[in-house]
Amino acid sequence: MTKPRLRFAPSPTGSPHIGTVRTAVFDWLYAKHTGGTFILRIEDTDRSRYVDGSLEEIMTSLRWLGLDWDEGPEVGGDYGPYFQSQRLDLYHKYIKQLVDEGKAYYCYCTKERLEELRRSQEAAKTSIGYDRRCRDLTPAQHAELAKENPTPVIRFKMKREGRTEFEDVVRGRVGFDNALQDDFVALKADGFPTYHFASVVDDHLMEITHVIRGDEWLSSVPKHLQLYEAFGWTPPVWVHPPLILDTSGKKLAKRSGVSTAIVDYIKAGYLPDAMLNFLASMGWSSGEDKKLFSRQELIEKFSLEGIANHPAIFDIAKLNDLNGEYIRMLSVDELADMIEPRLEKAGFHSELPRSYLLAVAALIQDRIVTLSDAPEAASFFYRDDFDYEPKGFDKYLAKETTPDLLNAVVGELESLNDWCIESIESAVRKAGAEQAMEGGKVIHPVRMAITGRTWGPGLFELMEVLGKDRCVARLRRAIQTLTG
Repeated sequence: MTKPRLRFAPSPTGSPHIGTVRTAVFDWLYAKHTGGTFILRIEDTDRSRYVDGSLEEIMTSLRWLGLDWDEGPEVGGDYGPYFQSQRLDLYHKYIKQLVDEGKAYYCYCTKERLEELRRSQEAAKTSIGYDRRCRDLTPAQHAELAKENPTPVIRFKMKREGRTEFEDVVRGRVGFDNALQDDFVALKADGFPTYHFASVVDDHLMEITHVIRGDEWLSSVPKHLQLYEAFGWTPPVWVHPPLILDTSGKKLAKRSGVSTAIVDYIKAGYLPDAMLNFLASMGWSSGEDKKLFSRQELIEKFSLEGIANHPAIFDIAKLNDLNGEYIRMLSVDELADMIEPRLEKAGFHSELPRSYLLAVAALIQDRIVTLSDAPEAASFFYRDDFDYEPKGFDKYLAKETTPDLLNAVVGELESLNDWCIESIESAVRKAGAEQAMEGGKVIHPVRMAITGRTWGPGLFELMEVLGKDRCVARLRRAIQTLTG
């Protein structure tokens, strides 16, 4: 049997949407699972909506996720070109065939007539759609209407009776009444094809075996099936995964309160393996009670039958939880490499050796959710002139007993010869005991004095990394702040 050939066919009309990229994930996983071919095809025939930079964002997003394409832009292949704007001759050839066979026709209706038709249908509360005025014109009528509109579109003749039925892997048996279908535009007045026509021609010529696309395209299948029938071609397997909803149950969109653009998650410091895991799990299940999958496990376990027939939920809290787990699975070296550019961008240019960066990375690893959290989590390791958190300052530093406590800690730390976690802890607790204080009454003021905050890595661990001189200097700074 022919190995599966799947295409991801985005339009460069803006930043790639989470839902669009999930389709690519399903395509890629199934192609890898079956030893098939994953194709990237750019559907750029709607020139009015073309956005500069969108193509680059699409390819950047795929590469970031590790979704390498076997055929397509910058890779090539035997079925190109892979840009629809470079395939116009093919579309013109096949639309001419349909016109010559009486299966498609020139439509001379102007934009103004179509708008007036729509208004009258709305007023009469009848079904909205083209009235097929140009479907069966005589040669004389053609000639007369061509004077009115010399740049006609070409419409495909849809069946007017019966039903168009098909099997969808996710939805099962689906059917639509032909009487409710429009004679859709296949070729626009500018010579560019519509999505419905171009996608069918390309899917056939590229020998696509499975079409995976969003649930919103399910109602378009009758148009595509009737095109396949008109050409005498074999249609692909249809797979329409469910919509992605936000946590309120509405279709995921900008108003949902979370970004829908995959590039925003790249910038925010999410890990590609975490995002791949998250997107694969939105609307698909392996049947196991498991949330973490390696890339290879996803490839091995993915099946079309595992795609759910109910909407998927985009829950940012679940993504954050998953990303945090993937961050904790990194080696310290890997994490250090990932956060170093972000620390430098934040202005934390350190002349300290790499061992210092590694120590910082190890201490914040359990406390960050995304890589973009790293500069804030690590800031006090690089800045000595930090501000004190007001609430923590009032609660832990602004007490009459604090200057004496901090002075005692300074005295104990300055006498240390062995700067390690154990000796630091012993010295701090001894100073506290001298002031008849213990536990949090010692730890919290010292932490505030040294880091300016109430949260962070273990106090003695971070003090070991900062070093004796910096810790003592920060304690003295806090004392000066408190005593004026």
